[in-house]
Amino acid sequence: MINPNSSDLVTKTLEEAVKPLQYEHLQIDVICCKNTPQAIVTAFDELMAGVASIQLLQEKEDAYDGAIIGCFADPGLRGARELVHIPVAGLFESSTIFAKLQGRRYSVLASGDESDISPWIGSIRDLGDRENAASVRYINSTVERAVSAKEEDILCGIEACRKEDGADAVILGCAAFAGRGKELSAKAGIPVIDGIEEAVRMVEMMVHYRKEAVQ
Repeated sequence: MINPNSSDLVTKTLEEAVKPLQYEHLQIDVICCKNTPQAIVTAFDELMAGVASIQLLQEKEDAYDGAIIGCFADPGLRGARELVHIPVAGLFESSTIFAKLQGRRYSVLASGDESDISPWIGSIRDLGDRENAASVRYINSTVERAVSAKEEDILCGIEACRKEDGADAVILGCAAFAGRGKELSAKAGIPVIDGIEEAVRMVEMMVHYRKEAVQ
């Protein structure tokens, strides 16, 4: 799993989130990009992170069966699939697939503020999911502050997505929320997806399919 930003805090959060998912035949290493922004906020940040992620994947691909780009902007995902030879998943794309398996419409609850709504809508449109998206909301937080965001604030946002926007599932749109999905699902009463397990399962499936296909 590649952390496309250079935040040590987010990298450690991702490391903790993947620990429960590992078993005898699955080892997950979290690798942080260097010389990229600490948070991916602007389109330029995303471009920088995308290039860095692809370059890091090219350096590491021979050592791994699959990879995850651990950022909800999915920076460099399409380019990575063109240039590397192992399956690559993104947090947001994987989250939307699982969200649609659990309901007709999903909302995104992200870090950031109102300026981030338009880019999120662009990402949703790129996936062809405009009709599936109930809303985009935010918790008014930086990426690193989202790591320690108060549970009640997140639950308040989830409740608004459910009651006001008609969402059947909520995607936590920031890697800083890693590992919080299951607990929040239990408390909110609807599926809350943090993207980590979803992306891991996507890669596992793609790796298995590829191995079966070449046998």
